[in-house]
Amino acid sequence: MIGNMNDAEQIVADYLAELLTPAPVAADAAPAQVKVVAIETWRNAPAAEVPEQTSQPPRYLLCVAAGVKVAVPMADITHMLPMPPLTPPRNANAICLGRWRHPSGEARVADLAAILSPDMGGAHAPTLVLLGDRRWALACEVTDEPVEIDGASVLWRDGAATRPWLAGMSKEPRCGVIGTTALIAWLEQELGP
Repeated sequence: MIGNMNDAEQIVADYLAELLTPAPVAADAAPAQVKVVAIETWRNAPAAEVPEQTSQPPRYLLCVAAGVKVAVPMADITHMLPMPPLTPPRNANAICLGRWRHPSGEARVADLAAILSPDMGGAHAPTLVLLGDRRWALACEVTDEPVEIDGASVLWRDGAATRPWLAGMSKEPRCGVIGTTALIAWLEQELGP
């Protein structure tokens, strides 16, 4: 048994030594060329690159927070990822969970549960949904793949005094529909730019 253990240790040691040995480099190899590519944000994208609208209904990401299901337009979502570590917020507002530094800047992370119901803030939120120009993100739970919601099946709200970010209510699937532009404006009013 001990002999087998020593053999296994020797095999691992040989393998690591082979991995850590530098590979020979050809002296006449030409240096690799690097091409610099600029990344345009969604606001600055040229109109020619935007795909033409088809007759298909828009797609929405279904999120759950505080026991409420809401739909966020996929056109306004830049990225989704598991909740990363956050820098603590600068203020004590329960809506702001903190800041997340990403390759193109920094996003403020808002707790969707606290937005929907202030007393429900701090609920389990395993997903970070990065919005629009990557300055804001929502912490929530994503339960399904994106779905198509026909505008005719949504009871739209106009000029709402409360919850101006709630654009309407969908009949199928049964959920609230978020107006992302209004939500970002509301967050900046509540938490500052």
